Amino acid sequence: MDEYRDPAAVCEELRSWGDRSERVGNHESCFEATEDYTQSTRSVAALERAAELGLARSPGQSVSYVVVDDAKKSRERVLLASEELDEYDVGFYRELLVRAAASVLSPLGWREKRIEQFLSSHDEISLKSFL
Repeated sequence: MDEYRDPAAVCEELRSWGDRSERVGNHESCFEATEDYTQSTRSVAALERAAELGLARSPGQSVSYVVVDDAKKSRERVLLASEELDEYDVGFYRELLVRAAASVLSPLGWREKRIEQFLSSHDEISLKSFL
């Protein structure tokens, strides 16, 4: 926002990040988990997954993970950064991007719904579409 001073330009940048994240084949969208959790959260799923895979961890050491299916409530909802990533929950990460943008743009009247409308009304045209 500081660079552009225009909500539409910020949303264009957001769309660019969203499009880029859909093509990411590595673990650029990792979270970290530590053992401070007691409920069935993504972090707990990552810690359970690490234990299931027999990964040695020191007390307080974090585990990096990617959300692959947030609808699941088991350890299958995440993959560890050390695991092979084929696909992940694009909708989950898109929602995080929209919420982050709304926190910056809401003082200018751009709430999540308006940002979503902006993003859905603009289709990205890639060079591949002209080949």
